[in-house]
Amino acid sequence: MRRFITICLVLLLCAPAVATKIADADDSTAIAVVDTVVDALALTNADILAMAGVGTGNVWYVDSAASGSGTAADWTNADVTIELALVHCTANAGDVIVCAPYHAETASPGTFDLDLDGVKLIGLGEGDAMTTITYDGATDTCILGATGDGCTIRNIKFYTATDNIASAIVVEDGCTDYVIEDCVFEATTTDEFLNTIYIHGTAANNGIIRRNKFLGDSAENSAPQACIGFEDAHYLRIYDNLFTGDAAVAHIENKTTASNFVSIHDNEFHLGAIGDAKLDTTPAVTLVATTTGFVYNNVIATNVANPPLSIVADDCHVRNNIYSEVQGSYLEPGKIYSMSMTSVVTATTDTIATVAGGAIEIISCFGQVTTIQAGDIGNLSVTLDATAGADYDADFSIVVAAANGMLGDVYTFAAVTNAENAGVAQGNENAGYPLSWFCPAGLLIQTTSSTGTGAIKWYITFRVLDEGVTVTMG
Repeated sequence: MRRFITICLVLLLCAPAVATKIADADDSTAIAVVDTVVDALALTNADILAMAGVGTGNVWYVDSAASGSGTAADWTNADVTIELALVHCTANAGDVIVCAPYHAETASPGTFDLDLDGVKLIGLGEGDAMTTITYDGATDTCILGATGDGCTIRNIKFYTATDNIASAIVVEDGCTDYVIEDCVFEATTTDEFLNTIYIHGTAANNGIIRRNKFLGDSAENSAPQACIGFEDAHYLRIYDNLFTGDAAVAHIENKTTASNFVSIHDNEFHLGAIGDAKLDTTPAVTLVATTTGFVYNNVIATNVANPPLSIVADDCHVRNNIYSEVQGSYLEPGKIYSMSMTSVVTATTDTIATVAGGAIEIISCFGQVTTIQAGDIGNLSVTLDATAGADYDADFSIVVAAANGMLGDVYTFAAVTNAENAGVAQGNENAGYPLSWFCPAGLLIQTTSSTGTGAIKWYITFRVLDEGVTVTMG
């Protein structure tokens, strides 16, 4: 829509030139028309930003490589720090500060204090070209001030160059309606923020933190406490962020004072270093017991004792979050899955499936002859070779006389007999008998009393009973 409006405005500005004759050099009327159109098309950057819905006030420029007068009125005369550019801004006027690609600052206590209502701070550039603020002192920070309601920080990289940096951004008491978006907060193995964003104190309400990357190091670092720490921050919305690295408490921590109607959704959390064995045992989210709100659609990799403990939010509505403590495909407890594989009968055993990490309930199992069998394979059954040892092995079925299976024949398992299911060979008939086989970790095996040639395609449907289960066919 914004692009459409911009195109329309340009066409309207061009309208006076349509069908206008560009006459001879001495035709002053025609030349004047062209000059008018050119002047009309000379939109200011403020005009462009206003049409894009970014701001309606003045645009002020910041570039650490600038060497002009420091008026911040254009790139040539840009200020060299964000704090200097803030001097030019007016509250509630829609002013925008734009930082050049590769702009770089070294932080200090209060590197900038965004304390004017409605000001937007926007960095240009992606990747290595992002505006970057480097922290090398424990008390270095940037501030969203108490009088900075409705401010935005967008597309800035905050980088640690020493350990135990208190915070990259502090949101002060009473700062409301702020937005922190599209930023990168980067730590290393030894250098970290303790509370990367700290929403501090009383009534810092209606904040939005979205589309940011909180990047801990891929190796272990136990110092960081939280990526986002907050207290008494009502209507806070945290969504579509990436959190990686260690956290001593949680990636999102509601500290001491409860908040109302917090919304935390569609985030990705990886707590700890890379590798299953290096995952933290801390939750992704921990909230004060009486905090209310919603926590949903988050993906969480951590290694807590019990999956529900990956989100501690007693008085919130918690739904549809995905938890995993192992790498590879994730099977969600309680959900039903169907898989298949093709076995052979050239040996008396062939593995149908490998179950690892916990138990499943097999609710359907049948095999169809897909290659005509030659040679009498004798009796056929399905057994379990349990990972925990022979005491846990099971015969899921009694034997069925497979003989020479014909193309399309179906092996299925019918009524329970002596705690085992009877095998039935059916010629080109449907299989659909209900089962309930408790299957702990182990090998689900096709067993025959003799060998031959041919192939059977097995289909199993199962319900996941434990967190961390994997099922590999074949």
